Amino acid sequence: MGKYLVGIDGGTTGCKTIVFDLDGKMIGTDYREYPCYYPKPGWVEQTAEDITPALFASCKAAIEKSGVDPKEILAVGFSSQGSVIGLLDDEGKCIRPFVGWQDLRSGEKEIKWVTERMPREDYYQLTGDPLGNIFSLTKLVWLKENEPENWAKTAMFSTHQDYFLKEFGADGYYTDLSSASRDGMCDVNNNRWAMDIFEMLEIPVEKRPVIITEPGKVVGHIPAAVAEKTGLAEGTPLCMGAHDQNCCTFGAGAVDDGTAVMVIGTFGSCFVVSDKPIRDPQSRLVVKGNHGVENWTIEAFSNTAASSYRWYRDTFCDLEKAAGALTGIDPYELINAQIANVSPGANGITFLSYLQGASGSRINSNARGTFVGMSLGTTKADMARSVMEGICYEMNDIVRAEEAAGIKIESIRITGGAAKSPLWCQMLADVFQKPVHILQTSETGCLGAALYAGVGIGVYESCKAAADHAVHISDTYQPNPENFEAYEAAYNRFVNVYEALDKKVF
Repeated sequence: MGKYLVGIDGGTTGCKTIVFDLDGKMIGTDYREYPCYYPKPGWVEQTAEDITPALFASCKAAIEKSGVDPKEILAVGFSSQGSVIGLLDDEGKCIRPFVGWQDLRSGEKEIKWVTERMPREDYYQLTGDPLGNIFSLTKLVWLKENEPENWAKTAMFSTHQDYFLKEFGADGYYTDLSSASRDGMCDVNNNRWAMDIFEMLEIPVEKRPVIITEPGKVVGHIPAAVAEKTGLAEGTPLCMGAHDQNCCTFGAGAVDDGTAVMVIGTFGSCFVVSDKPIRDPQSRLVVKGNHGVENWTIEAFSNTAASSYRWYRDTFCDLEKAAGALTGIDPYELINAQIANVSPGANGITFLSYLQGASGSRINSNARGTFVGMSLGTTKADMARSVMEGICYEMNDIVRAEEAAGIKIESIRITGGAAKSPLWCQMLADVFQKPVHILQTSETGCLGAALYAGVGIGVYESCKAAADHAVHISDTYQPNPENFEAYEAAYNRFVNVYEALDKKVF
């Protein structure tokens, strides 16, 4: 029997492929960026022509770097963006660019369209999704109303999971429960499509993958043409993965009730595994179907999270990027060094990290990023620290919303880009006033996809067995009480700035 599994993570700003051994150790990895397009303010689109070649190239490079014989790779799994809309024609080709999850083209008009047909609270109880502008439903309404010609030509409404599995050789269109529930069209209590919503949109269920499939299921085998482009051996089992946040949760070992995982990457979220489909009394938290074990995940999320930090780098840090190019030092390390020299609270600077609207505990698509509190004495390092802190405060909002809904959180496992920064990890522990655990691999999206594939082909007897065997906590950051007062004051300032702007500006 072979010894390796491959996980591919098709993220928002780029894709990563990792070859793992069966103990969850990374053997070879590769990352490729691809663009987003912003044809109008608030719109976010991508194309298959950009993404598919990057996925193939990343896979091939990771296998080459690993030095592994492709025939020793047992299976491949896929982690994908959620709430992405692909309109496909009869030949499976995209009619128009993908509409991204960060896209804000839908608004109050589309929300009203839904609530005229189904009360908001009924919608939340049925789907577990707060009605808003991030999940696919309101954007589907927008497409139906504004692009009738494209709508009429659509033979399949796809997610990234089913679209890219087909690109890799799946024998049909398959979607998993976590990806399906991201669309806002699932009956989350019963883990099936919500037919009332299909009827509302006048979408025949045959225009979606009819059967929602458990993660890990073998849905095809790598054909010769794809093998040549990806470096995988022809015939390698291709397995159902999951929405990237569910892959991250599973790859962080969250299979037991009460385990909390925070992802701080392009997208930010805090998932808590629950053995019951809890509902938030304020309808803010997202309830999603099981991810390979008999439970649910309860979450709230940030639309941008570390995207805000990347935006800061790309907008204000040409010097650091140039220095990094000359020295080989990651520009983020240079920015982090500046941040480390500033005290908690960023010398009074507050950054609202709502560059693509607010979600989580403050659902407001009109909210925007904001700096407040600058003076002539403000430094670039102060501004950088305020960005990192602002992301932490938005995530703290999420933790507090979950606790207010009756969810007990003792500690949090951190994954995503923030997990690679000791500075950021300690900041999170201090802001949350809870221990923060770091995992053996921070690339939990790829690991989760690979482990799902391993479960699907029988390498592990269950998701719990896979997590117990291949996921390990490598370090823990304990909160520093000396910083509590400064961070609590800065967090309260963050809340006050948002609420003041929400009344008059947003």
